[in-house]
Amino acid sequence: MMLTRFIHISRRLHPVTMATRHLSSPSPPSPSDNLWLSSSYKFFLPTPTRWMDNDQFGHVNNTIYYSYFDTVINKYLIHHCHINYDIIRGFMVQTQCEYRRPLQYPDVPVVGMSVRKIGKSSVTYNVGLFPSSVLEDVSGEVMKIMNEGLFASQLSKSERTEDVKALAVGYCVHVFVDTQTNKPTPLPDNLKIGLQKILSNVESRL
Repeated sequence: MMLTRFIHISRRLHPVTMATRHLSSPSPPSPSDNLWLSSSYKFFLPTPTRWMDNDQFGHVNNTIYYSYFDTVINKYLIHHCHINYDIIRGFMVQTQCEYRRPLQYPDVPVVGMSVRKIGKSSVTYNVGLFPSSVLEDVSGEVMKIMNEGLFASQLSKSERTEDVKALAVGYCVHVFVDTQTNKPTPLPDNLKIGLQKILSNVESRL
């Protein structure tokens, strides 16, 4: 009796967790070495590290990378897809990251982002964390870049002979739900139009 009551109360206290558990996500594509190249991404945003991001080993803890990815994805949805979080929201149902080189405060890495697949109610993103050198030829107001990010077409490559290689790469899957019901809902046109601007055919599973 006590165990039954505890389970019942736990479910009431964690509606988002329970709803997320029942959402289905698309199967990720096959792996690709191109994920490590800056030319595979369509949108870039500098994401400063914080002192608190470092762990006792003197580098940014691996779990913090996911917060960088999440921040950039949502900034893109706000600025370039004009998402209304009062009507629709994205539940992150799947994430993965592979690491090659560490970060350390006060580094200012740049997150690259592309959309791999747009489903009826889901979106799969490719994400890569790059050194700040990926923006070395970029001109423009610093704060504007920090707030709004850059599209790949705004990166100058006149002096560069090679792609900048990522420090870490990953993929994330959003399932968008109606805020009233927490059930999957079709993507609105404004979201689809914004996401199509950075659609890529680069494989994303690691």
